[in-house]
Amino acid sequence: MRALVFGAAGFVGKHLTEHLQGAGDTVYLAGIRTSGTPVENEFAVDITDAAAVRRVIQEVEPDTVYHLAGIAFVPEAEGDFDRVLSINVGGTAHIIRECHELNARVNFVFASSAEVYGAINAADLPVTESAPARPKNNYSASKQMAELIVERYAREGRVQCSIARPFNHIGPGQEPRFVASNFALQLARIARGEAAPIIRVGNLEARRDFSDVRDIVRAYRLLSTSSGGTFNLGSGKAYSIQYLLDVLIGISGVEVTLETDPERMRGPEVAEVYTSLDKVQSLCGWSPVIPLERSLEDVYRCWFDRLASE
Repeated sequence: MRALVFGAAGFVGKHLTEHLQGAGDTVYLAGIRTSGTPVENEFAVDITDAAAVRRVIQEVEPDTVYHLAGIAFVPEAEGDFDRVLSINVGGTAHIIRECHELNARVNFVFASSAEVYGAINAADLPVTESAPARPKNNYSASKQMAELIVERYAREGRVQCSIARPFNHIGPGQEPRFVASNFALQLARIARGEAAPIIRVGNLEARRDFSDVRDIVRAYRLLSTSSGGTFNLGSGKAYSIQYLLDVLIGISGVEVTLETDPERMRGPEVAEVYTSLDKVQSLCGWSPVIPLERSLEDVYRCWFDRLASE
């Protein structure tokens, strides 16, 4: 299978590329940030440039396109809505339109986000794909708008479209702007004697659905061979931020003091969120297999080893 991955240089894109190559696919990489040394089948492309997107898709003639590119950090999206619209919405339109124009029945997998569900009430749990989309920030609004564009082309029938709505996913290589990776980095620095034994935290009571990025990318490939539709991806369980921190502290083996950082507090938050896996399990045969504790250990070891090599 010829697979074209937009956003291949990102956290999830790197894991997806590795998984696809391991499955025997011929993988083409597309992104705004390519590796320092050019590699085979790699294209530098800005998805806001429609002509550049067209050239890549026409040259590769992919069987499957995975669209992971975009702004994914909520605070960053809040700072510049015009940029979010250009990348997350406009970029999606450019990619899927060219898949449509290729007229070769391309399988299109779009990485949206469970953020589109917005404020979740206890009565909504577990969250299913039939729950209404109620975006509450620039990022989630842009993802819903992008979904509408994907659905428009899906109705045309020339592209087989699957929309993934992953909940929180973690793993080695994730940016430290995200909570598990941030805690792991702080602890690795403390363990190496590079920082005082103080962990800066935000709200530790929120409970979220955390899964491993390596499980998520395995789901993406399965979605590429499905009959299409919208699918929630997660663990189907809720874990508190406090639990993540406690596990990471245990892994690091250090004693720390917690210090609340006002900049890490996002204001009122939904108390608990977790998804139902019924649809993706029944239609795609996917379930997560990597325990959260292993994910957290891998995140910590990744940071510890990276610091040791610097």
